[in-house]
Amino acid sequence: MAGWVGNRLQIGPTENHVYYGLDSSRNLLMSDGRSYPQCNGPCDEVATAQAPPPHRIHVKEDVEKAKLIHTVYPVYPPANNKRMDGTVVLRVIIGKDGAVNSVRYVSGPANLMDSAVNAVLQWRYKPTLMNGAPIEVDTTVSVVFPPPTKVATPFANK
Repeated sequence: MAGWVGNRLQIGPTENHVYYGLDSSRNLLMSDGRSYPQCNGPCDEVATAQAPPPHRIHVKEDVEKAKLIHTVYPVYPPANNKRMDGTVVLRVIIGKDGAVNSVRYVSGPANLMDSAVNAVLQWRYKPTLMNGAPIEVDTTVSVVFPPPTKVATPFANK
């Protein structure tokens, strides 16, 4: 199998030959006197195959957020004298169909984690396409829990 090693074409396990130019058929003319088909730049094999498309791509949060088509807001957990505001950061895998396939907690108030995960699992995105075909997306989601508003108790008649 022939392949490029630096600027040398390795023909066999130990044979390295220097490129001298092109022959009349535009094949590589090498120091061993033989011609080899060209490849575009360094390659493992002279006849290169196209790499398969990736299974999943990473997309920045703000880019993927623009594709959000269905949102479910998180429910505040019962108050247990714990902090009830903050931002929960999650790592999310979005399937080819735009559904959230998996959610992993990254950071934020732990008491808000379950509410954030349960909400995000119900979100839907417009599918991401690569060369016209849907592809999975790995992204980050930040779920913001603003401080809950205190409901004033009605004044009792005196």
